[in-house]
Amino acid sequence: MRAPDLLYRAPWRSGDRAEVVFVIEHQSSPDPLMPLRALRTTVRVWEQVEGPRLPMVVTLLFAHGAKPWTAPTRVSELYDAAPDAVEGLGGALPELRLVLQDLAITPDEAMPGEGGGKLALILLRHAHKGNVWDALEANVPLFAEAVKRLGDSRAVGLLTYAMHVSDVPWERRLAEKILPLLKPPQREVIVGYADRRFEEGVAVGEQRGEQRGRLLERRENILGMFQRRFKSFTSAHEAVILNADMDQLEHLKDSLFTIEHPDELLTHQNKRES
Repeated sequence: MRAPDLLYRAPWRSGDRAEVVFVIEHQSSPDPLMPLRALRTTVRVWEQVEGPRLPMVVTLLFAHGAKPWTAPTRVSELYDAAPDAVEGLGGALPELRLVLQDLAITPDEAMPGEGGGKLALILLRHAHKGNVWDALEANVPLFAEAVKRLGDSRAVGLLTYAMHVSDVPWERRLAEKILPLLKPPQREVIVGYADRRFEEGVAVGEQRGEQRGRLLERRENILGMFQRRFKSFTSAHEAVILNADMDQLEHLKDSLFTIEHPDELLTHQNKRES
């Protein structure tokens, strides 16, 4: 069994108390059985309780996909029955409602929480948009608040997450706003991490560049072979070769002396696309 994420015991307005377990779920894509999953977790929490009284279990779902959440949010939506039948027996059927926070449709300024918590949700939202650094630069005050309330080491976790999901390094103007907010030890940690991410990105870029160079060279070689064999070689024929990957180029090379007319290239291309 997974441990509950947050357990609160709080006084209630009537003078009594309330024990509430908050289970936090993160989903990057809609799960049609999410309410059932939450119900199972709720039951497992209750099974660990000693005594006749059960805590209230609330499932908070943070959906941070690129598109809005479209899956059910209630167990009652999963029953294989007409809506009026479910409504008629509602009191006799297990029910659970997810408390959904759909980041895809929540503006940055409307994100719940404050400081680091709010900034974390904003970065989650923008990770799919490819502009996580713009989001951070627009919310430097939230990062400053995170440093003040959570401490440098936990606030740095927000930066390492942003560096992990971003394909580009942060710009100098942003670093000049963020780094002075950190004490020297954590400042050195994040600068070192940023340098490593940059070096990894350069290495990956160089590798991709080499692969791209070999592909382009291979395309030009195969194209030259076909142009020398067939005088009636049009731009449509050239496009088949210039858009081919390595495996397709090997097949084209093997077929160089077996096809009788370059139009056969177009026929093979149409078969691959169909």
